[in-house]
Amino acid sequence: MSATDTIQNGEAREPAFGFWRRSYAMLVKEFIQLRRDRVSFAMIIIIPVMQLLLFGFAINTTPRHLPTAVLLQEDSDLGRSILKAMENTSYFRFTREVHTVEQLDELLQSGKVLFGVEIPRGFERAVRRGDKPALLVAADATDPVASGTALGTLGTLVQSALAHDLHIGAPPEMPFEIRAHARYNPAAESRLNIVPGLVGTILTMTMLIFTALSVTREIERGTMESLLSMPIKPVEV
Repeated sequence: MSATDTIQNGEAREPAFGFWRRSYAMLVKEFIQLRRDRVSFAMIIIIPVMQLLLFGFAINTTPRHLPTAVLLQEDSDLGRSILKAMENTSYFRFTREVHTVEQLDELLQSGKVLFGVEIPRGFERAVRRGDKPALLVAADATDPVASGTALGTLGTLVQSALAHDLHIGAPPEMPFEIRAHARYNPAAESRLNIVPGLVGTILTMTMLIFTALSVTREIERGTMESLLSMPIKPVEV
């Protein structure tokens, strides 16, 4: 039987490695076309790099230098040591010093600070007498990751301040208590923080997709030439 009869009978064989040869040819063709299209080649490189840089620096679960206000009702060595120990952790950055509780609440409510530390009057005397006073810390918990990590370091950093000022080493029991109040999101629900960010991301992706579909639709309907002939610039389109 001749090769022609074999083809006519539908019994033609697939050449050896035919699939891989065709795929390789298409791959070479795409690379050649991509080399000629410099704009597409630049977008393929620049867009992932930009996303990597933006997401790598913007999405950071390790909080640093969170703006904090302090209400220092007494000027004592122990109070200054506690504030200095908090600042040395690089979690807190004291940007405001207030004189009343109302001013502290106003700063937290306006979002100018994320934490408020209140050292009450007679704090050091109560510590030395063993009365276990309370160190008040108010946190804006709309970002539960940042507030939770920062509040978790308070117990250990305060011990270092006590070891220096009270000369007692590492105490088995804290001579005072830390009262932390998580405001605006006391249940630490992450969806209250994630959903607003997702809304912006989803809307951006939707806008890009529908813009591409709109341009493609104009080309398919043959109205792109009419659109380009109008006295408007491509940026305006």
